[in-house]
Amino acid sequence: MVNVGFIQPSSEYLFDPFRGDPFTHYHILTILDDHFGPEIKTTLIDLRGIKKEYAQYHIPECNVYLHSVYTLDYEEQFAIVNNLRILYPRAIHIAGGPHVAEFIQESLKLFESVIIGEGEIQIIKALQDLKDNKLKKLYQESCIVDIDSYPYPRRHYLPPSVTARKNMMSLRKKPGFENLIGTTVIFSRGCPYFCHFCAIRQARDDFPGIRFYKPGRIEAEIEYLKKEYGIQALVLQDEIGIPLRKDISIAHLNTIGKTNITWRGQCRIDGITPGIAKLMHDSGCIAMGMGVESVNQISLDIINKHISVEQSKRTIALLKENDIEVRVYMIIGLPGEPENIVDLTWNFIEEVDPDLVVLSLFTIRPGTEIFRHPERFGIKKINTDWSKTMHMASRYDNEEPTLTFEYNKETPWGKSIPPQQIIKNYLELQQRLKEKGISTAFYKK
Repeated sequence: MVNVGFIQPSSEYLFDPFRGDPFTHYHILTILDDHFGPEIKTTLIDLRGIKKEYAQYHIPECNVYLHSVYTLDYEEQFAIVNNLRILYPRAIHIAGGPHVAEFIQESLKLFESVIIGEGEIQIIKALQDLKDNKLKKLYQESCIVDIDSYPYPRRHYLPPSVTARKNMMSLRKKPGFENLIGTTVIFSRGCPYFCHFCAIRQARDDFPGIRFYKPGRIEAEIEYLKKEYGIQALVLQDEIGIPLRKDISIAHLNTIGKTNITWRGQCRIDGITPGIAKLMHDSGCIAMGMGVESVNQISLDIINKHISVEQSKRTIALLKENDIEVRVYMIIGLPGEPENIVDLTWNFIEEVDPDLVVLSLFTIRPGTEIFRHPERFGIKKINTDWSKTMHMASRYDNEEPTLTFEYNKETPWGKSIPPQQIIKNYLELQQRLKEKGISTAFYKK
C-alpha cells in the first residue's frame, strides 16, 4: 500500500485560515480514493493553526507527499519539503498549482515531479507511474477536463468541526445569521476574463472560459453537506458565483434555491440584471461581494477589468433593492491612480453606501500580466520576496504595510504617485472605513 499525504500549509497570512476550505485537497484525494481504492491510503495533513516551526511534528511519514503551491505559501512549503527530506529521505514529493506553473524549472529542483495545468488526469498518471517505477519529472495536461465527470469532493479527511462551523454568514446590519452552521463550496472552474493583476492568468491562458457544474451535481453536493454535516448555509467561493449566461444562471440559482439553503458569494459587476438580482434573493442569497477594484476609470482600463464605475453603482443599487448585503473589493495603488484617489474613493463609498469594503494594497504576483511585463505599466522594480506579497490588513490592529513594487516617476499615463503616498492613502482609507464601521475589522467580531 502507498501512503499519500496531501499537505495544506498554515496560511498564517490570513487572519482566519479556517474561513475557507482546502478544496483542491478534498477534490484530488476523493479522485485518488475512487480510482486506486485499497491500493493507497490517503491523508490530508492540515497545518492551519500550527506554528511553522512546529509543523514537522504534525506530518506523518508517507511514501508520497502532494503539494498545491501558491505564491503566498511558497516559502513555507519550501521549508516543509526540505525538513521532510531529512526526516523521511525516501519520500517522493509531487507538486502542482499556480506558482509551480509559473516557475517550472525552479520547481523541478525542489520536487521530484510537477504537474502543470488541470490535475485530475495527470495525478493519477503520476501515481501509477510511481508504482511502476517510471515517475516522470513533468506532467502537463493538454485537454480541458470535464468537471462533471468527477464526484463532488468528500470531506471526511478532516474532523466534522472543520467543515461545519458558525460565524460564516455574519451580516453587518442583521444579527442572527452568524448562528447558522455553514461551510464553503465551489461550483465552477475558470474565468473568461483576463484582468492584468490576476494571479491565475496562466490557467486562463491554457484553459480559457468558465465551466459551471451541472444542476444535478450542485444539488447532490448541497444535500450531502446538509445530511452529513448539518449545513444550513453556504459561502460560494467561486471567482464568479453567478453564471454570465442568463439561461445557465437561472437554472443555477433555481437549483440552489430548491435546497432551501442560505448562501452568499461573489459576482461580476456586469453580470447582474434586475431579474437575476431578484432570483438571487429568492434562492436564499443574503450577501454578495464584487470587485469594484477602483473608482478611477483610467485604472480600470489599464488593468483590463472591462467594467465601468457607473456599472458598479448600478449593480450595488440593484442588490440593495433586493435586500442583499453588498460587499465591495477595492485596491489602492493601481496603475493610473490620480493624486486625489482618496477623495474620489470616499465620495464613491458615501454615494453607494456599501455594507462592507474590503480594501487591499496593490501587490504584484507571479503569473499576472503586470508581473510578466512591468514596463507596460510604468513599473521599474518588483520585490520577489514572496513572503511580502500579502499585506497585513485584518491580521493586526496596527499594520505597517510596504509596497512590493515601485513605479517610474514618469509612466505611460503620466506622473506616478510616490510609494510613501500610496501607503498613506491606503492607511487613511482604512481608518475612515473603521470609523464608519464598514472595514474588514467587522469579520473579527
